[in-house]
Amino acid sequence: MPLNHPKKTASIAAWIILSCFLGIYQTAFGQSNKAQELYQQYLQTKDLRQKLTIVSDLAWEVHLSDSSRKYYEEAIELAKLLENPELQAQNLNRLGIAYRNIELQEESLKMYEEALKVAKSSGNHKEEAFALNNIAQIHYYQESYEDAMTYYEEAKDIFLKINNLDGLGYTYTGMSVVQTKIKNYQEALALINQAIEIREKLADVRQIFISKMNRGRIYQQMGDLELAERDLSQFMEYSLENDKRGAIYVLGELGNVYFKKKNLRKAEEVAAKAIEINEEIPASEAMITAYGLLYQIANFKGDTDAAKQYLDKLDEARQTFTEEKTKLYLSGIMVRKQREEIASLNREKELMEANQRFKSYVLYALLLMAFSFFLAFSVYYRSFKKEKASSKMLKTKQEEIEAQTAELDKLNQEKDKIFSILAHDLKAPMDSLWAMVNLLNEQNLTKEEFEAYLPILSQSIGNNSILLENVLVWSRSQMNGIRAEISSCNLYTLVESNINFFKTSQFYKGQNLQNFIPKNLEVEADRNMLDIVFRNLLTNALKFTDNGDMISISAEDSGRFYTISIADQGTGIPEANLEKLFGNQFFSTRGTHREKGSGLGLLLSKELIQKNKGDIWVESQIGYGSTFSFTLPKP
Repeated sequence: MPLNHPKKTASIAAWIILSCFLGIYQTAFGQSNKAQELYQQYLQTKDLRQKLTIVSDLAWEVHLSDSSRKYYEEAIELAKLLENPELQAQNLNRLGIAYRNIELQEESLKMYEEALKVAKSSGNHKEEAFALNNIAQIHYYQESYEDAMTYYEEAKDIFLKINNLDGLGYTYTGMSVVQTKIKNYQEALALINQAIEIREKLADVRQIFISKMNRGRIYQQMGDLELAERDLSQFMEYSLENDKRGAIYVLGELGNVYFKKKNLRKAEEVAAKAIEINEEIPASEAMITAYGLLYQIANFKGDTDAAKQYLDKLDEARQTFTEEKTKLYLSGIMVRKQREEIASLNREKELMEANQRFKSYVLYALLLMAFSFFLAFSVYYRSFKKEKASSKMLKTKQEEIEAQTAELDKLNQEKDKIFSILAHDLKAPMDSLWAMVNLLNEQNLTKEEFEAYLPILSQSIGNNSILLENVLVWSRSQMNGIRAEISSCNLYTLVESNINFFKTSQFYKGQNLQNFIPKNLEVEADRNMLDIVFRNLLTNALKFTDNGDMISISAEDSGRFYTISIADQGTGIPEANLEKLFGNQFFSTRGTHREKGSGLGLLLSKELIQKNKGDIWVESQIGYGSTFSFTLPKP
């Protein structure tokens, strides 16, 4: 059973095909000295028309870097200033591609539609057709295949009219991709063959092989493995010499063709080649396909040890891919937020400039009439006071924006950590459980092996249960959505219920848990919050102790408060780490059985204790254990 998800595979293939189709694929592999030369010319050139040409070329040369967007925006503004609609439309199209590469499809579509508008109004048919191609691609990504074909048809008609074979080749390629997606394979073949014919006329060797690769994918989906092998092999041979990043993706697909043909030796060879290239040019998506293929081959051979190794590698590749997608998603959010802030600041700037112009007009009029009209002086004085109030208001607004920006940065850091927890600590046990179920379904796992894995899975899922509860409570706390419901509660019964819970959980390693809280002790606190605090602190104590170690819970009368302590005989905490435990950052180390943690539990406990009008601290010594203490008000 294939391990690589069909939608994920389709998205990988579509990215390569459509990147090639739009002409950006050639920029994906490093940057030559040309970018450095263009940058020096950009710094030295004073003539605005020359600068427009240079900055347009520079932006395209560094297209796949984050810096390209600022160059495109400068080129667009220069083109507007110099009334150059051709370069304005071209850079709008290319900026749209840059936004699309970081998955900001809405921003991308805005750029394409603006490029279409500028190209139409200036009669620039070439850029008009490319804008239509780009809009069609966005509709394809959004699975609006009928709309995508409508835009491609419009682009095709324009390219035929102006006899632009290069653009027509890209259009036929894009149309072929859509037809393949909706399983119109014969129509897709006819379109890609037209693209190949055009590329051969233009003697565009690279695009010939890329189009053959696309045709090979169509044959593979049709089940014609011989023709699929022929076309994919030709692209592989070309790309191994000229374009190794292209090769690393197609090797996995070619391996799947060999696997379907039962040619396991060839399938293993191309998968191994993909892994070898990955050492030089990392591509986590391609490794999902390669390791998924090797896992299938190992299962087919009945080699369970090899299958497990490849399954671990597959999980690593998926985890890396998830992290990359998460970073890309967060990057897109930040870009969108920055654009919104810039737009807001520009609006404020325009208001200030308008206000400044108004003040200048008033001042000029008052100077002319000041010698004879006392009333004019009064009007000016009132205007001055109003301006002063407006300036103060703008300054206050600026300070608010700066405070909001700092708060946003903090929230982004906390959100990044939550994404990291979700991507690592929560996902891994689910992947392991899924893999075990898959092995059971395929009868590759014996009952004894299954029973041996159960305690590990149980502990992972138990960890995730507490982690998920902490994440939810932490998220509500950060959004100011959680308040303490203070009431009198019995501390002994609360501690006893937690001890009983942990003695039957996978956290328990045979430690000696002792409840020294007086049975009638009452405190003023939110019971649910206090329950979470004890659960986190006891989890922490169990994590760093072994069989036979004592963990004691006690209370001491401290005047207006009770001091509650959870003491253990565990490994202890280095002095350098003590200040980190309740700081502003997530911090965690592995337990005595290599248990992992997120560091969220202690930070959450600190917040919950503070919401209950108490303090929390820790005392520890390496080799002699740790004592976590907190205070709670008396009833």
